[in-house]
Formats: sequence, C-alpha cells, structure tokens
Amino acid sequence: MRITKVLSKKEVLLFFTVASFVYVYPIVHADYAYVDDSWREILAIDDWWRIHGRVLAEVVTKLMAFNNATINIFPLPLLIATFAFACAMTRLTLWYFPRPEWTACLVVLPLLCNPFFLGNISFQYDGPGMMLAVVAAVFSITCHVRNSYLRGCVSAILIAVLLSIYQLVITVFIGLCCMECLWNVRNGKPAQEVLREIGLRGLQLFLGGIFYYFTAFKLTSDRRGSLAEFDSHWFEEFVRKFKFSMEKVFELINAGNGFFSILMVIVAGVGYVLVIKNVLALAGGRGEKILVLGACLCVPPVLIVCVPGPMLFVLDPNLEARNYLGFSVVLFFLLLMSREVLGRAGYRLRMLLVIPVLAMYSFSYGYGQVLIAKKELETAMAMFIAYDIIATKEFLNSPVLYYIEPPINGKWLPKAQGAINYMPALRYLLSSSSMVLRPNTLPQYGINNVVSEGRAAFDAATAEGKTYRRVVDRKFYSFYVTESGDFIVMKDLTGSEGYIRGWWR
Repeated sequence: MRITKVLSKKEVLLFFTVASFVYVYPIVHADYAYVDDSWREILAIDDWWRIHGRVLAEVVTKLMAFNNATINIFPLPLLIATFAFACAMTRLTLWYFPRPEWTACLVVLPLLCNPFFLGNISFQYDGPGMMLAVVAAVFSITCHVRNSYLRGCVSAILIAVLLSIYQLVITVFIGLCCMECLWNVRNGKPAQEVLREIGLRGLQLFLGGIFYYFTAFKLTSDRRGSLAEFDSHWFEEFVRKFKFSMEKVFELINAGNGFFSILMVIVAGVGYVLVIKNVLALAGGRGEKILVLGACLCVPPVLIVCVPGPMLFVLDPNLEARNYLGFSVVLFFLLLMSREVLGRAGYRLRMLLVIPVLAMYSFSYGYGQVLIAKKELETAMAMFIAYDIIATKEFLNSPVLYYIEPPINGKWLPKAQGAINYMPALRYLLSSSSMVLRPNTLPQYGINNVVSEGRAAFDAATAEGKTYRRVVDRKFYSFYVTESGDFIVMKDLTGSEGYIRGWWR
C-alpha cells in the first residue's frame, strides 16, 4: 500500500476493524473473569449499575444477552463493542481527514490502544459498555445533523447516554473538544467560528449533564462517587492524586521505549507550536484572536488533568488504571501533532507513527500474558482449597465456610515477574480489588458454601480464651475450626516472585 493512497470509507473501516480485533485478541484469549464479573455471574445482580447512575450499562448487558438477566456471554459483547469502536474511529478519522491515507488511521488508533484502557475492556461485564460509552462520545463530536439546534440536542443526548453507561468517559469528550479547537485553528477557520464551536461544545456538555441529572442520576442511591468536601485538606488530596496518576503514566516508559517516547513528545511539542502560530493568521479581531490563543494554550494542561479526570474531585481515595480514559486523547494529541511535523519534514516520515502504535500493541499482548498467569494461579489455588475442603472431615459437612483474604493485595504473580520487571505498568493494570483467590471462584469446583469474612471476625474467634484448632496448614492457607465457625485463612504472600537462580551450576 502506497503511503499517499487515499483510502475510501470502506477501506478505513476495514483497517480499524482488523486493527481493533487484533488489539483485543489477548483479552479474549485470556478469558479472565475479574471479581466483579464472578459475583455478577454467580449472583445475577443486575441493579448494581443502576444504583451508581449507570442504568444504560445494565440495559446494554441485557440487550446483548437477549435476556432480562445479566448473563455472562463473553466474548460476544466485547466483539460487538469492538466493531462499534472501529466504526467510531472510522468516523473520527474522516472527521479530521476527509481524504485519509493509512497513516491518518494510525493517529486515531490510540483512542482504543490507550494502555490504561486495557483495564476497562478486561472486565467481561463492564468492558463492552465502557467501549460503547467512548463510541457515544465520538459520535457526539462528529454529529453530522445539518440543523444546528437539532445537532446540539443529539450531541447532548449522546453525552447523557455516555454518562449513563460510564461517567468517567466524559473526559474523552472534553479531550476531543480540546483537539477540535486546535484542529480548527490548524485549518485556518475564522477566530469567531473557533470561539463559536467552543461555546457550542460547552453548551452541549451542559445540556447533556442536565439530561443525565433528570434521568439516570435520579436512580442513584450509592454515593461512592460523591464530590470531596472543599475543606483545608482538599487541595492536598487533589495534588496527591494528581502526582500518583502522573507517576503511573511515567511507568509506561521503560528502557525499550524511553528514547522514542521522549522524541515523540518533543516532536509533538513542535507540532503544537506550529499549530498555535496559525492564530495570528486567523480572520477576526484582536480580542477574538487573544481568546483563541488562550484556549489553545489551555489544551495541554486540560488534557493532562483529564487523565485522572473527575477522580481528582471525588471522595474515592483509589485511582485505578481504568480511570485514566482521558489518556487516550493525550496519545491522540501526541500522534496528531507529530504527524503534522513529520508531514512537513518529509511525507514518508509519517510512517514512523507505526513505532508508537506497535509499542501499544506490544503492551496489550504482554498484558494478556499477565492475565493468563493470574488466571492460572487463581485456578491452581482454588483447586488446592477445594481438594482440602473435600478431604477434611471437619469442613466437608460444614454449612458455611468463612474465607479470610490475605492482608496484602493479590498482585503476587511469580510467572509474570519477568514481564512486570521490565514493564512495571502491567502490575498497575490489575484491579486493586484483585486477590489471589475469591470465594466466588470455588463454585466451578462444586464448592458453593464459602463466603467472604473480615479478618477481624477471625481474630475475635481465635482471641485469648477462645477454643479453636488448626486442621489444615499449607503454604498459602490454613483451615481453622472455631466456636464461631470454620475459617479458610489465606497467608501473607510475601515471598519472592523471582525464580531461583543458579540452580544449574
């Protein structure tokens, strides 16, 4: 394929369809169910999305299952959502490049290939819905309705839709609005028109928020995402979260990609400067140009803040990789600005954009292997425990067994230790709720009477003066019979993840 060949709409769609399915293949191949997926599948709880203001996530799941229950039919929903995502990227490509060549498609791919977005699509229930929320954000930006009033209403409704699926996707919409502002300047639109577009996007965002507030938000009963109080500690917490998120972003840079990562940022910076220089040549008054320049200068900081996004302002102290949806637009910005510079330096130099895209695919396949390693470890652990439950007379006929989680998190993965050492961000992508084993993993082995319990309950049952005895003691866990019930207690997984060295000498 010649680099200068203009692709048709069908060819662009084919490119994104193939590229998207290749990218999500490691997730499909791993077939790893997170804890949220396990308890949703076993308990068939379908109101959890609703009480968090995400009612359309529930609707999407039920529609794809052709049922009134949240049945796990993975990977079909992911495949459907992936094709919808390919359609959205096709639409965005043609929005920016009316006559696209294949390097233009590379610029838009980071919308899907954001390394942190892997943390979203890994969820078998939530992942497809989150992808469709991003699709709604793209369609809101690229709405082609001619009537301006109707176009504004359609965009606002799509914003309400994405909020009703996954609220954090709003950072993608805001980021794309920022990119639209830069692109309008790059294309030499009059300053007044650039400002008008900014105002319309702000109005659409406001109306979308109003629609959401009076619809899906009214069903919210869990205030987990409530805004933090603006007290004396608010700014300190804001800074802590922001620094933490930036540290995790920098974990993506390693010895193998450090050079071209820094080079890409520098080249993109040059492209950004070249674009905002166009402000001086725009048609319009001096005041209008100053406002446009101010808007353009705000784009990089807004995009950076959009990486953690609303999580900076809510009470939840944890920042998960799946919260960093806004990083997709940061990568889009870097590749788009780099393309501008490379195209001016030499048309064929745009082929260099393949390098960062391949790095994103490499990360995806590395993450897929980490998921497989985690799945294998959890499966082995569940088999060990299931065997001991059946083989232990005191536990065999117990009506309920209480499972005590290990004190530390469940990201202990000896098999993936090598990959994680060289790609530290891989460990962060695993959910903080990830444990070496969850009781809802055991039903697949016929053990359906194990429930989670807090460590405080076990401490109380084995306190001084209480009668108890240990009936099983293994490397990873112990079984206890107490007056308060029977306990499966996981031990601290503090041993080295590395394989023993020097054994062959």
